[in-house]
Amino acid sequence: MTEYNGPWPPDDIELGLDDESDVDLQAEEVYDRRGNRIDQAYVDAAVEHVRRAVGRPSLTAPGTRSPQVTFRLSPEEKAAAKELAEREGKTVSQLAREAFARYLRDHAA
Repeated sequence: MTEYNGPWPPDDIELGLDDESDVDLQAEEVYDRRGNRIDQAYVDAAVEHVRRAVGRPSLTAPGTRSPQVTFRLSPEEKAAAKELAEREGKTVSQLAREAFARYLRDHAA
C-alpha cells in the first residue's frame, strides 16, 4: 500500500463535521487500521500529536532551525551506538551530540 505524502487534507477532500458522522466512543467500539480501539484518550493523544510542531525541538532557540551535521557509520558502529543509547535511555543523536561536544571541549585551541 502506498501512503499519501502530499498536503493534508488533499485539495479534493473537504473536511467538516455533521450530526450524522458523530460517534459515541463510550457506546460504540471503533478501531483504527492497526486494530487499536479508539477511545477518548486515543482521540486526545491524536489531537495533541497533530498540534505539536513538526520535527525535533530546536537546540538554538524556539522557532529557529538548529544547524545539522551528518556523517556515516559502519553497520557495526550504528548497532553499537543504538544499543548504548537504549541502555542509557537516550537517542543516538543525543550520544553523538555529547561525544562531539566532549571532543570539541577536549581539543579546544
